[in-house]
Amino acid sequence: MTTLSRDERDRLDTALYEIAAAAGIDPTGARLLRYTMNAVFYVPAADVVLRIAPADHLDEVRQTAAVATRFAELDLPTVRLAPTLRKPIETPTWTATAWTYLAQPAGHRHQLVDLATPLRSIHSIHQLGLAIPEWDVIDRCENRVRKVAEATGEAMDYLHAWAKRELNLPIIRVADRLLQRCAELRIAVAAAQWALPVSVIHGDAHAGNLLSTPHCVVLIDLDSVRIGPPEWDLVPAAHGVERFADSRRDYEDFASAYGFDLFSSPNWPVLREVRGLQLVTSVIARLLGRPDVAEELGHRLRSYFAKDDATWHRFK
Repeated sequence: MTTLSRDERDRLDTALYEIAAAAGIDPTGARLLRYTMNAVFYVPAADVVLRIAPADHLDEVRQTAAVATRFAELDLPTVRLAPTLRKPIETPTWTATAWTYLAQPAGHRHQLVDLATPLRSIHSIHQLGLAIPEWDVIDRCENRVRKVAEATGEAMDYLHAWAKRELNLPIIRVADRLLQRCAELRIAVAAAQWALPVSVIHGDAHAGNLLSTPHCVVLIDLDSVRIGPPEWDLVPAAHGVERFADSRRDYEDFASAYGFDLFSSPNWPVLREVRGLQLVTSVIARLLGRPDVAEELGHRLRSYFAKDDATWHRFK
């Protein structure tokens, strides 16, 4: 688990208690499972997993709950909402979804090839019967970078110091360079000719978003479900080989099981660049109180701006 400052940990604990109170569940013994975009807690007293976000993400959280409900109706291999808490939990400052807890074997790690079958199931759906946005990862990147320019007070002071220390640039200059890259890649993506039919896509497909049930492997983290090119769901596996030193053999097994090798696609160079942009903008406006994440993001951005082949490291 990534290191958090005391203030950040207190902030997340406050969120947990507020959400638990609104849901009518006991937060005693809750533990933080992960924290990248959302704070994800396991609450043993209720045997549920809470995914908590700031209240300004309410529309996205409501959409995620609606998607999860529809996926369950279609019996897709995805995680299920907690039976007694199917609606988003809302407070004035926080919002959350509650999920069925799936205990995993100690030390078990899913293989990349395990991702192929759940993805093929989702990609077989071309009309969800539910209004969901079209895929536009560039728009999400732009919005996150713009939040940097809107930061105030302690958050902006931190970003100024961080950018100077890690990149030797003013934070506004960092944001300008990233926004320029967004504009360039938006044009490139618009010109792409997709090899696979547009369908429902997961949007954040990697082996870390898999869990086992007694019957099958399921995908979790449904926040990024969109209508878009299935190639995008294959990008993390390919990008992992090039940027995170993942096993090429594991990728080949995955590509064979799925039935498409992204490295052979003319779209791969553009998608690789889009994935890089996504991974250097995902948390840039939310670094305060997260020193490990801030250090790794500095490393990624130095590498991204230099256009080198340095190995990146995943956030914990």
